[in-house]
Amino acid sequence: MKQIKDKITNKLERLFEQRLVPRLVRWGEYLETKIRRYKHQELKSQLKFCGSGLRFKRDIRIDHPQNVSLGNKVYIGPDVLLDGRGGITIGDNTTLGFNVVILSANHDYQSNDLPYQHNVYIHKPVVIGRNVWIGGNVLIIPGVSIGDGAIVAAGTVVTANVEPLAIVGNQPMRTIKYRDKEHYEQLANKQENRDNS
Repeated sequence: MKQIKDKITNKLERLFEQRLVPRLVRWGEYLETKIRRYKHQELKSQLKFCGSGLRFKRDIRIDHPQNVSLGNKVYIGPDVLLDGRGGITIGDNTTLGFNVVILSANHDYQSNDLPYQHNVYIHKPVVIGRNVWIGGNVLIIPGVSIGDGAIVAAGTVVTANVEPLAIVGNQPMRTIKYRDKEHYEQLANKQENRDNS
């Protein structure tokens, strides 16, 4: 009896693994694609402006989409983050590679609160022209404009305006400036006192 039970169990397991599991995997992939398309359509309807032929590749995150305008035939690669708090405008025929991050708000480090504890932001719009190519793993900081036809190399941190038709790449890290030491120490001491009370 045990042998018959084992044979039936083995046969059912093989049937399950050979036929049912591949079908379940294909069905899961099909559902993921449908859900992603639905999410993309919902996101497009929330944008300030959505041109024709806009394409999203896989996962994308757009915070404050009501402040984001995307032109015609814009392609946005996988795992892109657009922070639209300060406004983002992207012109026609522009391509964003994978893992691109565009920020339009930044902490106000000169405020009277420590920036990592409070929502103290400076909003600065980002404007990207037409026919721009932005490579993978690019970070664009608030307030930057990128001119028509420019190319931004992969891995670049864009900290200044890019002229039309310019090809830019990353520079070595450097110190830009320093925070006001007295102001910082006052804030840190005030925070330490609050934490200790």
